[in-house]
Order: sequence, then structure tokens, then C-alpha cells
Amino acid sequence: MERATILGIYDFIGYGLCRYLLDQGVEISGIHTEGNKKDYFIEEKRLEIGRNANFLEIGLQEWEAERAEGILFVALFESLQSRQNSDDLLKVLLSDLENRQLKKLPTAVILPAYFAQEKADLRQQEASVISLISSWDSNLLTLYLPTIYGPWQPEECFFQQAMFQSSYKNKKIPDMEWTHDCLYIDDAVKMIKEMAESGLQGQYILSSGEQDKWFQCAEELLGREAGLLRNKAAAPAIKKSIQVMTVGQNEQIGKGLSRQKEQFNRIQDSRV
Repeated sequence: MERATILGIYDFIGYGLCRYLLDQGVEISGIHTEGNKKDYFIEEKRLEIGRNANFLEIGLQEWEAERAEGILFVALFESLQSRQNSDDLLKVLLSDLENRQLKKLPTAVILPAYFAQEKADLRQQEASVISLISSWDSNLLTLYLPTIYGPWQPEECFFQQAMFQSSYKNKKIPDMEWTHDCLYIDDAVKMIKEMAESGLQGQYILSSGEQDKWFQCAEELLGREAGLLRNKAAAPAIKKSIQVMTVGQNEQIGKGLSRQKEQFNRIQDSRV
């Protein structure tokens, strides 16, 4: 892979993927979707990757999907999981994806695992995106991700909330957070890159292959109090068209969360 375009460059997954690909020497065109929610991380992220000569940031208005060089990664994991994306953005995305489908251009769409459920409660534009993906017969790789943790995890995610205070009190698990599994960010983006580069097509949900992985992370952060969070319900039924892809090697939970805490503390200190 020599070139790639990432739509949603400051999305949690989009940014992690960008950093990984830049480290591999890949030239990246990054599109910041103004429809993304505002957060304190964006300027920090922009400073971190903007110095790399292989990175170019472009606006949504000046980008033409059908002319994107290399594979296109559509990384709206964070905004879709928090439902901070606008319907206008999804309409633009639908149009762009349809254009790429007609020209059979390689595309990878990254979505929260919530969208892989048989009976997911989706808004109209979200349902339209899923319908298009389901009807796309070639050149499309769709990846559904469980909870992803590590540096730059969004502030509304449960593990990031737990960084503020080591207590379950006043913390809320977001409605669309996948508590049946989780992956460390570096492990997830490495797998995404390998699958996309191999030319793989179809729909897949990434798995750690470990039982109660999300709960293990919560326990690492909260100790015994995490017992209140144990998810005793069976994982929701996944659509039959979606295959499970197990990540070969998982980062140790303690090390991954330690890196997340270090980055969290650095950002907190910079706000003072």
C-alpha cells in the first residue's frame, strides 16, 4: 500500500489508522468531516501528524470520492457510535459511496459493532448506509469493531470516563458501546490495514477471541466495583452475512490501559 485516503481523519479509529499507516511510509490524504462533534483532541491530533511530509489534510468540500488515490477508508466509528454525525454528512457519504461502487474503486468502511446486529435500532440515514453496504457486491470491505481502547479514546467512552475517577459512581456506559468484547487500538488498526491490503472483500466483525475482554478492562480500572458491570446477557445476534475475524495477537490489558492513562493525563495537563 503506497497511498490511502481516510475520511474521518480525526475520528478515533481514523486517526489511529493514519498514524499506523504513516509509520509504514504510506502517503495519506486525510479528510476532516466538519460534521464531527467538536472535542479537545482535534488540535492536538492535527499538531501530531501535521508535521509528517506524507500527510495532507483536505476539506470535505474539496474532496472528490471517485478520484481518491489508493484505497478509501471511511472511518466514522466515533461519530456514529456517539451519534454526533449529521444527516447531511451521511447523505454526502451515500452519494460518494455510490459513485465509488459504480467505478469499482477499493473502499473500506469502519463501523461500530452495534450496526452488525440483526435488530439494531437505526436512524433513517444510518439504515440507508447499511442497506447500500449490504447491496455492494464487490470492491468493498466492511469492518464492524467492538469497543476500542487506548490513547485518544473519546471522552464519552466508559474506560475514558473511568480515568477521571476510579469509581463506578456517576459513570454511564454509552448506549452503543459494545460491552461484549474490546480491542486495543494498535491491534485493531494493524488488522484493518492487513485486511484492506490483502484485497479482502465482504463484511466482518473483529474479535479479540477472549471471553469477557471488555469486563477485564473495566476490572483493571475499577477493581471489585467492576462486578456491577458484568454483562450477563448473551451477545446480540449478528447478521448472517457478517463473518467473525479474530485478531491474532492482543496487547496486554494493563499495558494498553497504562498508555491510555498516560496520554489522558498529558492532555489534562495541557488544558490547565
